[in-house]
Amino acid sequence: MILIPFIISNGVRLYYEVRGNGKPIVLIHHLAGNYKSWKFVIPKLTLDSTVVVYDLRGHGRSSTPNSPYNIEEYSSDLRGLLVQLGIEKPILVGHSIGSLIAIDYALKYPVEKLILVGALYKAPSPEVYEKYVRIAVNFGLRALAEYRRLHKEFAETLVSNYHAWNSLLEVYEETTPIGYKNAVEGLLKAKDYSDELREINVNTLLVYGTYDGLITNINVFKNNMKNVETKTIEGYGHFLNFENPSLLSDIIKNFL
Repeated sequence: MILIPFIISNGVRLYYEVRGNGKPIVLIHHLAGNYKSWKFVIPKLTLDSTVVVYDLRGHGRSSTPNSPYNIEEYSSDLRGLLVQLGIEKPILVGHSIGSLIAIDYALKYPVEKLILVGALYKAPSPEVYEKYVRIAVNFGLRALAEYRRLHKEFAETLVSNYHAWNSLLEVYEETTPIGYKNAVEGLLKAKDYSDELREINVNTLLVYGTYDGLITNINVFKNNMKNVETKTIEGYGHFLNFENPSLLSDIIKNFL
């Protein structure tokens, strides 16, 4: 009999895995991702750290409530997970929407350090994401990924790498259209955290690929955070966890 690890947090069943030994690092995945989004990053980190990966509500193996998921709910879900795991002061690594969750969490609960990859500080422009939802609901998440590829919204370092591209497709396909829709609807209502960034006092690392469309956010973080370092990766895009996971792992480890 194989036991699948789930925890109930805020009435939502969250799938999670814990690997390795050492300081606790929690990896928070991107929109339309899941714990597998970190599969190439985890091995190096587990050499000297305890790594927690999990599926956000509406993603992967976690349950899919039938209402929009806001950032505060994601943050509260994470708190419930970590309390039950006995982790009081984690190092948080948030990618994309995961960066917003990490920021919200750090404003409310103790953290040791923050690492924000391809980070947001507020809701993205709604027009593009409303179109994404229509495609996902009508044709599925694989169709959405292919649409974005055809419109050159992904870096060449992602789509030209067989393992990277197919890994992204895998996690996209494991996200249900309703889960994606609810996640996007909540994301588009995210508040602007720019002023609150000043309240975060822990050491923070920002990591962007130079071809990441969100790299323009870097100045907002630098101007509003007290203890922030930045790392830009030449020639890579938004999905560093797939495009160059070995380098991303090294960057994370060096910051620890």
